[in-house]
Amino acid sequence: MMATTLVDGITLAYVDEGSGDPVVLLHGWGGQAVSMMPLIVGLRDKYRVLAFDLPGFGGSSPPAVPWGTPEYAAFVEEAVASLGISRATYIGHSFGGRIAIWLAAHAPEAVQALVLVDAAGIRPPATFRRRMRRLFYKTAQTVLRLPILGAKGPALRERLAMRFGSVDYRAMAGVMRASMVRTVNLDLTACLGAVSAPTLLLWGEKDTETPIADGRKMEQLIRGSRLIVIAGAGHFSYLDSPAFVNAVVSAFLHGTREGATR
Repeated sequence: MMATTLVDGITLAYVDEGSGDPVVLLHGWGGQAVSMMPLIVGLRDKYRVLAFDLPGFGGSSPPAVPWGTPEYAAFVEEAVASLGISRATYIGHSFGGRIAIWLAAHAPEAVQALVLVDAAGIRPPATFRRRMRRLFYKTAQTVLRLPILGAKGPALRERLAMRFGSVDYRAMAGVMRASMVRTVNLDLTACLGAVSAPTLLLWGEKDTETPIADGRKMEQLIRGSRLIVIAGAGHFSYLDSPAFVNAVVSAFLHGTREGATR
């Protein structure tokens, strides 16, 4: 059942179920807390599970100005603290993985353990086609700002964005579109070496949004991390193989809890 609270002027909708060691679930871009329901159901019998509608998604209000990963991470840390939790395990999918990585690198005292599921954060290589597409788009954006176009300029720029932007980008407007741009333009590769929390990486074998190469790179850069590839699963591996993912996550969390009590 969803609850709401006010955090730093933003209405936050969230799920808070179960009891025990806290586990915070962070959804991907365009998702919301209920999209992580298989993990909520799988963990709430042994853990206190928090799942947020991140600001701008679901029932949570958007930020007043564009945010990037650092701002979202700071908000999540404040929201968790406002619920009486100083240290938690974070499970992040895609965009939620970005937030979890930033938190683990910059606020290690707040992160007990980390589970990254098809996480974003590594900028894809700039292929020739991608570079040319980006160059054309930036050049066209500059031309369409020329005063000679007058009132037609904004409408033409919007048409350009609809033509060349990603599906997520085209679905957004205003502050959330600007937030997405800030988010995807930040490469978190440099943060990975600073992650010290026990880390599990779960990746769909057929993920085309954040390819398995990203998972392998994260495994190389995060000390002591372990990558598990989920056969037949795509970018939403925790939905494609919920029973397997729940079993692996539960075993990992049990292991980290046992290790912390020794």
